[in-house]
Amino acid sequence: AILAACGRREPTAGNGEGGGAPEVLIGTPENPVQQPIFDDNPPIESGLEPEPGPLRVYNWADYLWPKVLKDFAKEYGIDYEPVTTFYNEEEAIRKLQTGELKVDVWFPTGEVVSKAVAGKLLQPLNHDYIPNLQKNVWPSLADPFYDKGSRYTVPYTVYQTGIGWRTDMVDSADILEADNPWDVFWNPKYKGIAGLYDDFEEALAAAAYRLGFDPYEEDPQRIMEAADALIELVDLMNIRYTIDGAYAKLPEGKFGVHQAWSGDMVATWWYYPKGEDPSTAQYLWPPKAPNAARGNIANDCIAIVRGAEHPVLAHHFLNFMLDEKHALDNFSWVGYQPPQNGIEPDALVEEGYVKPWLKSAVVQKEDFDEALGVIPRQLAPEEEAVWLDAWQRVQAGG
Repeated sequence: AILAACGRREPTAGNGEGGGAPEVLIGTPENPVQQPIFDDNPPIESGLEPEPGPLRVYNWADYLWPKVLKDFAKEYGIDYEPVTTFYNEEEAIRKLQTGELKVDVWFPTGEVVSKAVAGKLLQPLNHDYIPNLQKNVWPSLADPFYDKGSRYTVPYTVYQTGIGWRTDMVDSADILEADNPWDVFWNPKYKGIAGLYDDFEEALAAAAYRLGFDPYEEDPQRIMEAADALIELVDLMNIRYTIDGAYAKLPEGKFGVHQAWSGDMVATWWYYPKGEDPSTAQYLWPPKAPNAARGNIANDCIAIVRGAEHPVLAHHFLNFMLDEKHALDNFSWVGYQPPQNGIEPDALVEEGYVKPWLKSAVVQKEDFDEALGVIPRQLAPEEEAVWLDAWQRVQAGG
């Protein structure tokens, strides 16, 4: 199971608890947590010179503009290796646990930070090297609920999970005027052209929101209801699960509607074939629909891997990515919005970073306070086991 070993690794050191596995501290917006610093995994000292490299980055595919990495290397006069990529976090964490990868920097989601800390996969940060964190980042994410004080992570991007579609393949009214926008994935009119993310939490959450419940608040056994709803889609919709369906395959016409991260939709114009109209791509975050429904909103992080060979250089890279200019440069290519104080969200359309027809994909600070917006939290091990059992049922078709 994803991350299962993380909570059952070495005995706790230096947290005042005595023996046993490190406790997985799971925070929520209402009850934030400060992650522990272990005696056998301290932060680096201040005042050290960055190593000559090469910097090694572990990230999702197409989630860091190569030019930004090249600019960092040029500024510091160091070498870097091509980004090592992973398909999903299950794969990423498994490889980090085995030690088979030599990487310095990893881009995790906020939801997995708690267990990654307990599993001692991350190195604690020395903020002396990262002044841009307090200077430039939205205060709520410079001190996030899952890692209070940003002991192990800095924020990278913010995004919503909603619905992307093509207006030349899908009737917008079937989404915008539906009793529940998520119903479109169960609408047989779109059999064969509908897709969901190949991500157990995102797919199961979409089904839960279609059924009208928050899976992070309900009895975890209710996630089996969401699994049953997804299993229906095998015959009803010939549903397909992808990671690149929204940003790449929707523009190609291989999908008419796909579950979509807002940042994926911002990037769609780049992938439309020459001569086709990219403004056929539309996006909705269900909490903002006329008949509002729940929808996820979250952020991704950057962290330094425990045992990194170039930890000082890695700290400088984190600070570089939190610089407003570099954050905007990166956004112009990846489509995922950095939570920068100096960036006015509405100006992103005016300045050409976001196409006018995708203004709805711009994330506002207040979206994190939206009544029906759900900020996914780290699942407790027993909850995660239920979710993964449910997902295995979905993958097996019932």
